[in-house]
Order: sequence, then structure tokens, then C-alpha cells
Amino acid sequence: MGANLKFWARPPKPPKPPRGTVRVTLTPSQVQVDHWVLLSGVYRQIRNMTPLTGGGRLLHFDGRGPYAMRVPIQIYRPR
Repeated sequence: MGANLKFWARPPKPPKPPRGTVRVTLTPSQVQVDHWVLLSGVYRQIRNMTPLTGGGRLLHFDGRGPYAMRVPIQIYRPR
């Protein structure tokens, strides 16, 4: 009976977004430096970007490895 507890457990709620931001869905060509991304339950601010083949972008953060953005995702940008 105890083995099924994880099946019924609710996923944790995401943390509150950074203050002064609004959530939008952006394509890789629309994202900009200083926007925020929720990765692995932590909001990370984009510090630098490099282009990828096929129109994507490689997003760079402080304290985390880069993230390859190839499709539209939810971004938190300043209001």
C-alpha cells in the first residue's frame, strides 16, 4: 500500500516568479538577455545567448550550464 503514495502525491508548486515580471510564451528569436526562465524549479536570468543551427538559441546563465532553446517556451520578462 505504501508503494502507491508517490503516484497520488501532488507535484510541488513552482516558486513565485521574479518580482516585476510577466509570463509570456516567446520563440527563440524573441527572447532577450535579462529575461527569466524557470529551469529545474529555479528561475534563472539569461546572461548571454549564442545562435544555434536551425534558428534556436543557446541560453547562458550564472551558476548553471547553458540551455538549448529550440521551441517556444514560457519566459518571464520585465513589465
